[in-house]
Amino acid sequence: MLLLQVLIVTSTWSYGYSQITLTQTPLSVTREETKTARIGCKISGEGFNIDSAYIHWYRQRPEEVPERILYIRSLSTSMDPGFDSKKFKATNDFPTSTANLRVDQLTSKDAGTYYCATWDTSSWIKYFGTGTKLVVTNIKAKFNSTTMKILPPSTEQDGKVSYMCLIQDFYPNVIKVTWEDENKNEEKNGVHEEIWIHRDNESYSLSSWLTVDKNSGKNYSCKYQHEIQNNYVPVESPDKPVVTQTTGSCISKPENGTTLSTDTTDSFTHRTASLIYIVLLLKSTMYYVIVLFFIYRMQSPIKRRGKKP
Repeated sequence: MLLLQVLIVTSTWSYGYSQITLTQTPLSVTREETKTARIGCKISGEGFNIDSAYIHWYRQRPEEVPERILYIRSLSTSMDPGFDSKKFKATNDFPTSTANLRVDQLTSKDAGTYYCATWDTSSWIKYFGTGTKLVVTNIKAKFNSTTMKILPPSTEQDGKVSYMCLIQDFYPNVIKVTWEDENKNEEKNGVHEEIWIHRDNESYSLSSWLTVDKNSGKNYSCKYQHEIQNNYVPVESPDKPVVTQTTGSCISKPENGTTLSTDTTDSFTHRTASLIYIVLLLKSTMYYVIVLFFIYRMQSPIKRRGKKP
């Protein structure tokens, strides 16, 4: 795994005048068995020509090292041992400089992360793509954009304010969430993320926090990428009146625009209340056990003195 991370780093490393970038789409592909999966890899860079370049495709199964499937140059494809040319097919789209991989008759053994790669012939560095995860399951991919919310800012501490981006009911759990300012600059500091699975084991939810200076004067957006949909939700600057932004399930209010739907707020409040109740119950139980222990210790010497002749 560490080796692959090192190799992926080279996909964004510049050597001399040349820099090759391989961007794979989508982030994931979810298909049932016997179906077909398609993965794209757009390649760009100064002087790069996909017509004469060698394009490699790799597969990495969970807990295994990457394996090369094949490589293609122009219209000629060479398969690696153990891979079937009837199952894996590679093509290049010359006008868009995009390499494509098709996997037919899917089985559970095809699940994994697929990477495209190519050589920079000026430096002989192999650049790897960002990766696409292939999920083979009978659960259909989904993303419910109407449940995405930007919660109101938290209580300010030390001149800071925090926003939460809440995304609910999506599958699979391959998702990328970033925070950007109005100039499309990604904010990497003060960002925390948590993802959890629902009880039905068929959907996930994610929360992402952004903590910024109250007086930053910037307008941020919560940007998300999923195989079903890519979009963003804007956030008002901390020094402006807070308005909850959402893509749906809103209640209009003339005094402040929009706010969270009552069912989402109630659900969030109920979850918090349940957690607080469990903590208080555990504290009460511990207190009860401690009191019983001291009562027992106090009664033991009395019983021993009563038994003396």
